Amino acid sequence: MSDAAQPAEGIAPRLLENARIILEVSCRARPDETVLVVADRKLMRYAPALVAAAQQIGAVPAVFDISAYVKTRWYEHGRVLEPLKTAMERADIVVGTHNYGRLIDDPDIHDSLLTCQRRWVYVQMNGMDKWEITAEEVAAIARRTHWLMGVLDDAETIHVTSPAGTDFTCGLGPGSKHVPILGIIPLYGEVAVTPRHGSESGIVVVDGPTQMGVRPKDELDREPLRITIEAGRVVDFDGDPEQVQRLEQFIVSGDAPVDGRLKTTVDAQDAPADVIDEVGVLTTMVEANDVYYWSDGTHHHDCTHIALGNNAHRDTLVHGTRHMDGEVHKSTVSVDGLVVTRDGVFCDELLDG
Repeated sequence: MSDAAQPAEGIAPRLLENARIILEVSCRARPDETVLVVADRKLMRYAPALVAAAQQIGAVPAVFDISAYVKTRWYEHGRVLEPLKTAMERADIVVGTHNYGRLIDDPDIHDSLLTCQRRWVYVQMNGMDKWEITAEEVAAIARRTHWLMGVLDDAETIHVTSPAGTDFTCGLGPGSKHVPILGIIPLYGEVAVTPRHGSESGIVVVDGPTQMGVRPKDELDREPLRITIEAGRVVDFDGDPEQVQRLEQFIVSGDAPVDGRLKTTVDAQDAPADVIDEVGVLTTMVEANDVYYWSDGTHHHDCTHIALGNNAHRDTLVHGTRHMDGEVHKSTVSVDGLVVTRDGVFCDELLDG
């Protein structure tokens, strides 16, 4: 019997297979590499499956239970647990759900980890025992992402349209960035594009939900937000009156709650959040991603998200201090005229061309 076929006592086959996909496909784990599971109370439920999957691969697993630590006043006041930091820095692969920047006192590390190059990953654990996924469809996420990165390297423009009326164009090249997002595993993937500031124009119709409570997922029966962009900034918007009011407050102030919905950062900059921070082109086609992870309803596999924020200087990966993704349903994305997603479906036939 091969290692892959070896049963793991007390672990359901579906859960074990999903854990193995996480490590072998998304994390690229190989024999003799070390895998550290940084687990709070919720992730501890799945830690035995991750350990068993690592053993099947031939990797060396360990679990660091931080359940008690994250409830202490020391954690609340910013103290770093040095044994945890050392273990993380020496491991080949780190799997967890907590903010790694907070755990090692490096607030700037989060965005860089999202590329999965270092293999400190954020695992989508909700429903891990229920996902009906295959290694092939998860591997396709990285394949699409790397292919799209290559296409964008030499491109000049992105054009996004949608059935609801989105007609938006932005420039690439000098002053822009495009970054692979492969560190939220195993169901998610995208290329996050920071357009060349000032090049963005057109209409963005947000018919899906947004972050920051502006258009919550339980209010999608209302009129969509219709946002007009000129020279990289919001110049007008309309839609459901209540959502429009929230959007205006997000753009202008950003640091005051609206009906308890609007989340904020304590270090919000004074700059208005009227800039196009990001165009997120999704490379996952895994429907389980929509059901089990994104509690605010955003980041659906058949959408493009276009984010408003205040990252005019482009000094971070994609996020300004204030940042709000807005979902554009069933979007078609073209790069220099080449259609890469059509009606929310990635054009996989291009990968073999």
